Amino acid sequence: MVFKKCTRLLLSRSRSVFPILMGICVGIVLSMLCSPLLESNCGLDNLVAVRTGRKTHTIFYGTDENGNMLSEDDFEPVLRVEENPPARVVEKRRVVRTRFIASELGIKEKLFVAVVVSRGEIHSESTTVGINKTLANAVNKLVYFARTKPDPVPAGMTIVTFEGDQAVMRSFQIWKYIYDHFGNDYDWFFVISDDTYVFGEKLLYFVNHISIGRDLYMGIPTHEEDMDVTYCQKEAGYLLSRNLLLKVGDHWEECMQKAWSSQPDLEIARCIKEHSGAHCVDNYEGTTFKAMNFQDKVLTTKDTKDKRLKEALTMYHVMDQRIIYKLQKFFIEASVNCSYAEIARLQRDIQETSQYSPGGKESVKWPIGRQPPFKAQSRFDVFGWEYFTMTHIYASTDIESKVPLIGADKQDIDEIVTTAMGRLNEKYEKAFTLGRLVNGYRRYDPTRGMEYTLDLELKMTAQKKTIQKRVQLLRPLNKVEIIPMPYVTEYTQVTIIVPVVASKQEQVKTFLDTYTKVCLESKEKVALMLIFIYNPVQARSMATDDIFGVVKGHVSYLERKFSGAHISWLSVKTTMPSLIALMDVISTKFASDTLFFVTNVHLEMHNEFLNRVRMNTIAGWQVFFPIPFAQFDPEIIYAESPNPGTIDISKQVGRFDDSSYEHAAFYNSDYKTARKLWDEKHPGVGTDHIQSDEDLFDMFLNCKLHVFRAVDPAMKQHYQKRVCRPTLTEERYHKCLASRAEGLASRSQLAVLVFQQQQQLKQQQRL
Repeated sequence: MVFKKCTRLLLSRSRSVFPILMGICVGIVLSMLCSPLLESNCGLDNLVAVRTGRKTHTIFYGTDENGNMLSEDDFEPVLRVEENPPARVVEKRRVVRTRFIASELGIKEKLFVAVVVSRGEIHSESTTVGINKTLANAVNKLVYFARTKPDPVPAGMTIVTFEGDQAVMRSFQIWKYIYDHFGNDYDWFFVISDDTYVFGEKLLYFVNHISIGRDLYMGIPTHEEDMDVTYCQKEAGYLLSRNLLLKVGDHWEECMQKAWSSQPDLEIARCIKEHSGAHCVDNYEGTTFKAMNFQDKVLTTKDTKDKRLKEALTMYHVMDQRIIYKLQKFFIEASVNCSYAEIARLQRDIQETSQYSPGGKESVKWPIGRQPPFKAQSRFDVFGWEYFTMTHIYASTDIESKVPLIGADKQDIDEIVTTAMGRLNEKYEKAFTLGRLVNGYRRYDPTRGMEYTLDLELKMTAQKKTIQKRVQLLRPLNKVEIIPMPYVTEYTQVTIIVPVVASKQEQVKTFLDTYTKVCLESKEKVALMLIFIYNPVQARSMATDDIFGVVKGHVSYLERKFSGAHISWLSVKTTMPSLIALMDVISTKFASDTLFFVTNVHLEMHNEFLNRVRMNTIAGWQVFFPIPFAQFDPEIIYAESPNPGTIDISKQVGRFDDSSYEHAAFYNSDYKTARKLWDEKHPGVGTDHIQSDEDLFDMFLNCKLHVFRAVDPAMKQHYQKRVCRPTLTEERYHKCLASRAEGLASRSQLAVLVFQQQQQLKQQQRL
């Protein structure tokens, strides 16, 4: 009975498997039959050509040789029967990417402003310079169109010249130039005369509240009856949208040839109407263009109360540069007062609505509307307070418990105390005078800014007695400002300059090993120049017994091993080497566009650091002084453990040495410019005044270049004992001694070392 049931079960399962087995067998038989018949294709040519009536669901894309779209009926499959079919060659088209994301996405700048100079030449007292100083920082682009270019050109001004006295022709030439060079880059184009004042913040607010993509020609309209044209008065300025400019741009020259009147603003309006149908309007989408004639006005108290002045977008016929500055001051003060009023209104709203919040009015943090203070999650997150008086700061660093209150810290405390007294007298109607600062505390909260708590001893003027009050203040963090920087590339060659003295030859070998691994083996775009420094005694024996002979032989080996290594050396004889004195020799041997990186033999560099050198050093704009992570004395930190030979960033291994100025990156052209200014500051003394590496830093501070300092975790420096020359100034000598002491080890490691020495001394005394 059991046997029969099993047999039936097997037969029932075999029925479902049988068709699958038959299909596999048929497939194997067909493949064996077709394999020897490759030349005849086993009759498959006929099968491929046969079409069935069933529609497929495959979608075909592509074009034929004439550029026409292919459909499903045009698709003809091809069966490849060769043993080794030819490889399909796919032509890869190079994708050209734009330099900036904004260009690729089609994002435009907001506002272009053109100033037509018609009141003579541009000079320091002209209204044109006044317009530049008050408007240039507020708009995206500001260009001046004049008949002649001044010599020299005032700083920060872009001037385009068009000769000729015909105002109509010059107007069309200006608009054609704007269309050709800037027509596709900005949303709005605003044209004013050189006697027109515009408050930049108000102008940007105006254009930001008008929809882009409209054919808009906006200004103060005037209708010409004979020609039935409404044009904008050029004295008050007028605004054109990008859409309108693109429609009319190709016809400026044609309109210039057909112009017959002597009014440029009228001819511009005729051209715009003919090719776009637009005419001048002063109101669009509820936004009204208003202007005020400021002729014969000097901005008196009566003028400041004029409603027309506050509502006007432009003030024209301003004949004096000083009046432009007065107008700028007036509008800035009005803007600041408006901001303060808005802040006060928002604070009142927050207070009134806080009663409906879960925490009630107690949930509102001071100051109202600011970020609440940072809440520490553990004891390691607690921000410490600094205690200060009017003369000293206490517990400012781990090294020094008391430092004098000088420099920026003193300015900070003085300003805070003055602000506190001002607010107290504002609240209590000038009832107090400052007696003294009893206690002062400050701490930096990264979520909102610097916090202060002051205990002030105040003298009451009326009652002739003293009281104490505690006040709290906050210096809030401002918004991050993006500063436009010139374009740089990561493909610039870096020329590394390394001074070498006789006592550092072992370190040179380690440096060259690192350089080989990081730069030569990875084919970095760098060059290396070693500066071998000889004293007079070593220089006399250089021909027979070169003290740097072994190092030079190793350099020659690297040049033979790596093609294009670009390693060179230079021998210099001096008794007191300095970076400036060495660079005076090197600078003459390289082109002006050479990017130098001056360093020492203790450096352990990496590829990402070299890229930061390229990105942070900008010709004519910025020099880079990186701050390395300096290793402590290995004999101290590895006294009881083996030296790993590498440097890990840890407070037990080293520190970022902000007193190091011997690593610097700059362009040769910038060095020559700064060196010339440095010589003018120290005339007739050669390089005798140069005693410290910090002088190179001071030299660049003396010129109009940005000096950028930043810590770099990819820049590590092996331990070197700093040499402090007695010829340094007293301030720099003591600074050098302090840096040398701080570079020995951490405080805990030094404390352990002192404790061990004390224990050894006690044991010796017992013996």
